[in-house]
Amino acid sequence: MARYRCWMGIFSCFLLFNLVFLGQKSEFFGGSGGEHHGEIGLLLFIIPGFIASALSSKKRILYPLLGALYAVPFCLFIHHFLWLMPGDSFWQELAYVISAVFWCALGAMLCLFIRVVMHALQQLYQSERL
Repeated sequence: MARYRCWMGIFSCFLLFNLVFLGQKSEFFGGSGGEHHGEIGLLLFIIPGFIASALSSKKRILYPLLGALYAVPFCLFIHHFLWLMPGDSFWQELAYVISAVFWCALGAMLCLFIRVVMHALQQLYQSERL
């Protein structure tokens, strides 16, 4: 069962990362299409990391990070070879995707932080009840 949860975390992050990336590129989430000007749309990459971390049983930061890293070549391939709009250079797109990986890992850490805080509050509440 733990092996299944490992792949579930990686696959969910891979899939959600690609969906957010393609949504950003197609201006579905309010992205600018081809130009990147410090958009707040990068914050949407927190969602795949958060969800993948919640779905993973162990290594809650590593599995979302692996899913995001596996998605990087796929995103770059889709953008440069199958996208019809001319965009930024390869290096600008690589920097954009790597910063998206950072935000995805931050989402995983946020999920872990919330989990630890909830556990500590639960322990505090149980100790006060006794």
